[in-house]
Amino acid sequence: MTATASINLRISDAEKALIDQAAQTMGKSRTAFILENTLRAAEEVILDQTRFTLDSDQWAQLNMALDNPPSEDQMRGLSRLFTVKAPWQKQ
Repeated sequence: MTATASINLRISDAEKALIDQAAQTMGKSRTAFILENTLRAAEEVILDQTRFTLDSDQWAQLNMALDNPPSEDQMRGLSRLFTVKAPWQKQ
């Protein structure tokens, strides 16, 4: 992927020194270090929104919904859902 955009931010000298030290420790440039870690954090935030837990009643309701054919409205919604790219894939 070719980089075409820039992001500017203001940080303290101490924060910059910490980032530089960490980047150097990893053998990376400041830009590569910031980009790699920021992208990882962004993906984690988005992925955290896709995981969920269910109690036994909720699990039974989910299975019941999955066992029954979807309505036409649900099919339209599913079609739209499956054609949309994930936020980190949009360009």
